[in-house]
Amino acid sequence: MPNKFFYMKFMRFVYLIILAATFLVIQVNSAKAQVKTDIRVNFAYAFQLGFGSYDIGGLDVKVFKLPLSYTFDLPQYEKLKIKIDSPLFYGRFRFKGTLPDGTRLTADQDIIAYIPGVELQYEVLDNWYLKPFGNLGIAWSISEKARPANLNIDSSTIYIYTVGLRSLYEIFWERFKFSIGNAILWAGNTTFVDGAPDESYGILENGLEVLHPLGFRIKGYEPDMSAFFIYYRYLPNAEFSRFLESPLKVENQYEISGTIGSATPLKLWVINNPRIGIGYRFGDLNVFTVNFGFPF
Repeated sequence: MPNKFFYMKFMRFVYLIILAATFLVIQVNSAKAQVKTDIRVNFAYAFQLGFGSYDIGGLDVKVFKLPLSYTFDLPQYEKLKIKIDSPLFYGRFRFKGTLPDGTRLTADQDIIAYIPGVELQYEVLDNWYLKPFGNLGIAWSISEKARPANLNIDSSTIYIYTVGLRSLYEIFWERFKFSIGNAILWAGNTTFVDGAPDESYGILENGLEVLHPLGFRIKGYEPDMSAFFIYYRYLPNAEFSRFLESPLKVENQYEISGTIGSATPLKLWVINNPRIGIGYRFGDLNVFTVNFGFPF
């Protein structure tokens, strides 16, 4: 009887080991099944970025922006302004990858996007502004090619949206201007095609800018220069697909940028007081950016 009892306990132990091993194999196979060969551009992120480039999982993304906008006062509301955004975008997406069997894949797509929006600018207290805003637009493919020829490129019309609230507080000291910016927003994109994934995420943004005139004039205008830092927290994580790998989940990004503009009022074509600068975002995803001033 003792030997039989020992044998039954031993067999039960072996059975549990086999069951656990089977469960582990199922989990591993399930994880591998999630690694797909399809590559998607995170359009909500790309066009919210505005003007910049990044490379991830064999996909090279470049986005260019023409920042058209117009701000006007409301005479009956002294502390309220309305800003009409009318930006145009051009997206250039290039993919290169190699399958396990050695087959090389390439796909090129060029996209145009128009994403207009409205922003209310309300001065709550002196130098403190709250700015609720919303943007909604479309992006469509203007050129695409793939190799081999049977490689599919989705050319569906893409709908892109952003909605949120920005806060800007400015502090003036001697000839310095310090700007504190905060924002919370929700961005996403969809194609309204059955089975196509919808991508969306929230962002918390916190930034600080320091600006100072350069102390000389060019044709009557005094240039100034600024530097700013922004922290981006994605809620939930923003996902970026990678060829033959699991998606990259972006949770945190940090941006360091510098800009140049004019301390005296200047109008260039239809743009009032233009600024331009370059920056670098780093963290879970590294991005080179061109900006048009402190984005708050």
